[in-house]
Amino acid sequence: MIARLCGNLGVTDLRLVAPICEVNCPESRMFSTHSKDLLLTAPVYATIEEATADCGLVIGTSGDFRNSELGSHVRAERVPEVLARRPVSRYALVFGNEADGLTEQELRACQVWIHLDTFGHNISYNLSNAVAITLYVIATASVPAPDPELPPAASRDVVERLESYWFDTLGRFGYFRRTEPSVFRPLFRKFLGRQHLSDHDAQILRGMLSQFNMVAFQDRFDGKPPRGRTAPTSSGDAPLTD
Repeated sequence: MIARLCGNLGVTDLRLVAPICEVNCPESRMFSTHSKDLLLTAPVYATIEEATADCGLVIGTSGDFRNSELGSHVRAERVPEVLARRPVSRYALVFGNEADGLTEQELRACQVWIHLDTFGHNISYNLSNAVAITLYVIATASVPAPDPELPPAASRDVVERLESYWFDTLGRFGYFRRTEPSVFRPLFRKFLGRQHLSDHDAQILRGMLSQFNMVAFQDRFDGKPPRGRTAPTSSGDAPLTD
């Protein structure tokens, strides 16, 4: 039914993540009326991160309001405004499975998320209805002109590789003395998710970090500090991150 909706609303790129039911079966072929080929040729990925690696913005969906650490909430009709502020070559709308929706871990792969209002005691819609409402609202919303000065955002794959390199470099320099890396990383990911980073921006930031490593350790750092070398120490206060 979602494949059929894609045909109604002009979506030509449908991707499946770890499907828990058979994709090519009599029922799916019947309900994907006029969009059977889109469904049967949809690429299948193991994780949301893999499925959205080439997307500059990833928008998740939730049947309920979530913790603020899981990105910023945006109403579906405001998505075009978000895209005007953060132009991208490709963006993704991510929907969870019918039973459970997106998990917290899956929402952490998104920069923002949508929750659809309900007006009865049920707080969420079934999956195909949620897709229909979201796509229709976005398709019919007024579209502001994007800022011509803003370059397209870097893909999530580029940003995530920058995040990992930055995070590992912080550890190498002894940054995590008064906060746990596992506590800091989600906050750092959320911080990066709020930024509009182009490919060039990501390249500049990685180059800076690479130079820090070269000056301090005489190598560019591939994620694993060479044996026998330790991070430089400082007598100053630890970062105020805890």
